[in-house]
Amino acid sequence: MNAVQRFIRSRVLLLTAAILIIAMGLSVLIQGQSQAALNRTVDENSRGLYDILVQPKAESGVLLQPDIANGAGGISFEQLESIRGLDGTSVAAPISLVSRVTQNLQAPRLDAMDYLGYNPGLVGTATLDQPGGTNPSTWPAAESVLTDEAKTYRLTASAVSSDGSTTQTLFETSAEGSLGKARIVEQATPGGTSIQIAPAEGETGIKFPAPAGGSVHNLFNLSVSLPTAPEITESVVAVDPVAERALLGTAGDFLAPLEKAPPADARNAGAIGRHFESLFTSGIGAKELEEGPDFLGVKLKYWAPLMSQYQQAKTNGDLTADSQAIPLIVRSGTTLDLTYKVKIEELDASGNVVKDVGTATKSLGDGYLPFVSDDPFALSWPGSEDHSDLLGAGGNFNQGLYEPAKWTTDFAAAPDYTDSGTAANGAVGKTAVPGEWVTVNRLPDTGLDGSPVDQTQRDPVDERAYREDLETGGKLAAPLPMVYGTFDPAAVQEAAGDVNRLPLGGYDPTPLTLTRDADGNTVEATTMKPSLSATGLASQSAGAITDYYGLAAARGYGDNADVIDAVRVRASEGGSWKQAQPQVEKLADQIRELGLEATVVAGSAREDVSIFVPGYSKDDAGKESALGTVEQSWVRQNAADAVSGSLTGTNITLLFLTLCGAALLTGASTVSYVRKRRSEAGTLRAMGWTQGKIRSWVLAEFGVGAAMLAVAGLILSLLSWSLATAIVSASVLVLYAAAAFFAAQQLRHRDVIDQEPQHDERLIPVDSPLTFANRQLSTNKFNTLALAVAVGVFGAAVGGLIALLIDIPRAAGASALSGLAAASVAAPSVILALAGVLVGLVLTLVTGRFELQAKRQYLGILEAMGWNPDMLRQVRLFENALVGTVAVPLGVLGALGIGLLVAPYAVLWAGLAGLLAVLCWIPIATKVVQ
Repeated sequence: MNAVQRFIRSRVLLLTAAILIIAMGLSVLIQGQSQAALNRTVDENSRGLYDILVQPKAESGVLLQPDIANGAGGISFEQLESIRGLDGTSVAAPISLVSRVTQNLQAPRLDAMDYLGYNPGLVGTATLDQPGGTNPSTWPAAESVLTDEAKTYRLTASAVSSDGSTTQTLFETSAEGSLGKARIVEQATPGGTSIQIAPAEGETGIKFPAPAGGSVHNLFNLSVSLPTAPEITESVVAVDPVAERALLGTAGDFLAPLEKAPPADARNAGAIGRHFESLFTSGIGAKELEEGPDFLGVKLKYWAPLMSQYQQAKTNGDLTADSQAIPLIVRSGTTLDLTYKVKIEELDASGNVVKDVGTATKSLGDGYLPFVSDDPFALSWPGSEDHSDLLGAGGNFNQGLYEPAKWTTDFAAAPDYTDSGTAANGAVGKTAVPGEWVTVNRLPDTGLDGSPVDQTQRDPVDERAYREDLETGGKLAAPLPMVYGTFDPAAVQEAAGDVNRLPLGGYDPTPLTLTRDADGNTVEATTMKPSLSATGLASQSAGAITDYYGLAAARGYGDNADVIDAVRVRASEGGSWKQAQPQVEKLADQIRELGLEATVVAGSAREDVSIFVPGYSKDDAGKESALGTVEQSWVRQNAADAVSGSLTGTNITLLFLTLCGAALLTGASTVSYVRKRRSEAGTLRAMGWTQGKIRSWVLAEFGVGAAMLAVAGLILSLLSWSLATAIVSASVLVLYAAAAFFAAQQLRHRDVIDQEPQHDERLIPVDSPLTFANRQLSTNKFNTLALAVAVGVFGAAVGGLIALLIDIPRAAGASALSGLAAASVAAPSVILALAGVLVGLVLTLVTGRFELQAKRQYLGILEAMGWNPDMLRQVRLFENALVGTVAVPLGVLGALGIGLLVAPYAVLWAGLAGLLAVLCWIPIATKVVQ
């Protein structure tokens, strides 16, 4: 018979080669699917809204903090135009931090329903342009939460603020007085009568300390002026509205009104203020009041606060000839946690509480708008209903919603951080650099009438600043804010994406989450909230967005200064990151030639960074305490390449372990099998064959198997078109060939003394299944060791595979893309590892069947000697257990070695998996091989 016929006749060689080829095919297929899923995941999540972040020359690391609008400037408008002029540029959108703006919340008040019903003398002129409003049939009957007879009440007003971790009461102030239901009185006047609203008999009203006003009745409510709420600080950023809309797409449509803002030479605050005063002098309709007067094509819906602030600033003497109007798009809502409460108690003549009326509560919430507000900050007396809408949309207008805001560049810059260690998965720890203390919760120095205010009413609060001051120009002048519209930061954040979300700068908030306390103990994850001063690490979206003319006016710059903090550049090259990468890199190099820092952020991903926050608070003695550790999403540069490279390496290593482990087990099987053919070699030797001819005769059979493996490896390499597949296939072929040569060496002639030893004291008496199993294995040492080595290799391979699977999350990294990519390869990797375990198990069982015929013979003899089935099963179990005892150190040490080589962080798991694999093999082999 020729070599092919002998190869097929041997069955064992055919079976092991077939198993190895099937394992190669399945493993390469699964690995290819895993790699395809990885590449697809990385490509789909590697390009955000822009590709390159341009900043002034500065040191940069692998992590990019979200505060790219830091107020430092450094990029000129000439450089911006040069970037836009490059061939590969599609969009170049600049952004800068303008300043911080501190403002008083509109004067809080408590409204108690005291609706007097329809009265033509009070309603007619108020609703002249609202025909339906003067129809008595649409007005309900009078109702009130107050009584006809004035009663004495105590109002306790308080404000509470929280940073998400701790809550503090900013003030608590009480005032007492009597309140009752209002009356309509008619008084004679020269030429007729006058209808007025008068308080109840004996009503004293309630007056909180200055700067709060008193209480007053109107047609719908009794309004009590409450203590001033703490000042609130917001940030303002500047953008090019046209470029920003191009960057955001439809999510940036809120910036459309800002494109219609007047040019720089048409923004004089005094001229614009006088223009609006003239509109009201000449008369304005109710519809125009509701929609807002038209100003250069924009309906200024929030005209009332503009007029209030202009008139107040003019009265205060704040406006100068250099003061400019600043167009703004303001944020809708706030994440600032500020709650105002008023507890209402009814008192008797002795001052004792006779009734707890209730507590009125209001938070800033979603209705808050910086610089403007739809409604006054009014709390509602329990049981009250607001009827003021009966006057129509133009009737509910409060002239004094806000005092003019204070613009400042103090403590406005981005926070500074220092590195504080790197975790096993590459995550970098940071430590915030504390700055000065900022005092908030102060009262105004004077009241509305100019009288001094008692500052002992409340204790100021110190908040830690983690920011530095910004530079300003030389022409500072108080600006006049003009609100053109609003924006929703949540919608902008959604448009920015998730895994590939890149910082837009200022108006896309990046939350901080407290995860550990100051002692390092894990705490329930808590989202931190911004401070009143807005100088801490936690920040919300910018309170307003303006253009660069607005920045120049707020910061006092005359000429074109280098005020651009960053430019976000989108390349014109489309497609996935891999497709666009060459052109993006080329564009970045061209930008660097302009003397700027160009960071390629395409291929980046967000990553949670742990930040330790020292010096966060202090007690009355001045002792400072740390907050603990917070997490914030930063941007990991080159995350796509890092993740792809790391997980590709893991995929290839899994493939290598699976197939090379199978090849080693195949080698062990063939060595054991060929040793059984020594009788054939002896016959051939007796026929005159030389040792070399016998070896060639055996190697020819193995050559058939090697050829099959080579063809399979070539086909798989061509189909996958992967160098890794070719290398792994070649490694499998080399291992198979090495096993063949080693097996052929076992056919060398050895002198055997065929003599049964007599009266050898070393012979072990066979008195139990254990001793018999030990005797059998000792007699057939070579096959025993071969099987033990095979089982040990199986355990080592399983340990290595499990270690690689466990190490996938660490190897992927700490970015959001890492988690997504790791999830995409998890299932194929597990299947590949399970396939490797199954193939290894099958090959070890095949190795164990070589002595099956001999085992059945001596088990038959034992059965004839009276051994029962349980004892025979114990013989098989003890044989496998003794083999496992030898295989355990081989498997565990091999698994530890492989673990140290491919996954050092999971090396202990590798050793444990190797041990369990060997232990599991014992009962499986006992059950299957019988």
